[in-house]
Amino acid sequence: MKINRKNHEDGIVEYVLENGTGMKVELLNVGASIIGIHVPDRNGEFSNIVLRNESLEEYRGNLHFLGATIAPVAGRVKDAQIELDGEVHRFDSNDGPHLLHSGDAGVHTKMWEDAVIDEDGIEKVKFTTSVEDYPGTPEVSILYSLGEDNALKLEYEVKSMGPTAVAPTNHVYFNLNSDTETTIGNHFVRSGASRYLKMDDTLIPESIAACEGIFDLQKGKALQEVFESDDAQIEVANGGYDHYFLLEGEDHIEVYEPKSGRKVTMDTDFPGLVFYTGNNLDDGLPLAERKPQKYMGFCMEAQVTPAAQHMDLGFEMEAQEMDRKETIFRFSVEK
Repeated sequence: MKINRKNHEDGIVEYVLENGTGMKVELLNVGASIIGIHVPDRNGEFSNIVLRNESLEEYRGNLHFLGATIAPVAGRVKDAQIELDGEVHRFDSNDGPHLLHSGDAGVHTKMWEDAVIDEDGIEKVKFTTSVEDYPGTPEVSILYSLGEDNALKLEYEVKSMGPTAVAPTNHVYFNLNSDTETTIGNHFVRSGASRYLKMDDTLIPESIAACEGIFDLQKGKALQEVFESDDAQIEVANGGYDHYFLLEGEDHIEVYEPKSGRKVTMDTDFPGLVFYTGNNLDDGLPLAERKPQKYMGFCMEAQVTPAAQHMDLGFEMEAQEMDRKETIFRFSVEK
């Protein structure tokens, strides 16, 4: 694998990872973001299959978190407060009464420190930042590496000076179509997940439910069918998935687009993921190359859900030092 570093204006740094098959991944130090993943279709034609802002400068605002690493806490924190060691820490709400994607404490538009490191003969791009004005002042790192098997690995590290609660993820949006105006309605999602978290009308998880009906992904589900569903949970999320699926054992999630033949499979050692289908994207979004509209991309946000603070899920968000956690996106083509 080759890694090239490009310096842009105003301190913006871009990395390009390329393997021997021609797959290419583009990264940015602003938000430790993924801004491009180029993979072939069944005819060998390469396309960028992730949503990208029109300019690099727009990652300093990045309204829809395109490709960004979200920290310290991804997702919605109920009532915008976190309890640690019996002490309640309150934050300014930014999503009704709740805190979404860390609010003012978020680092998704911040310049992260960057470096290329070697671990056991594997070169990786490492981005690191500290989270100020947050319990424990945690230091968060994400390491990216690309294999010759077209597997993109994301590894997360957290260190803190005291008790903290950190639940990072990456918010890359995928669209496997070669056509730049087609939504993800023609994609199929499949997963062995048997449980998900039902949400209230403010999108806060409130109970564990069996994956049944529109949430049964065992045999695959067309996303257009999801978008047209009258299921109450789909309606509360503005016409799509925005739900946390619990993963156990060998459970993973994969998405396939039949016209191009492209498939992405996600494996992770996080306990689950938010599968989000771009329900809140709109035509005012300044996208590069693709037509901005609802359902233009999907996210597979592997993480520890902040719902673990108010629900018994068998895992916790509290930590002083998080063991390295990883998420792997594997790209392939169905003939």
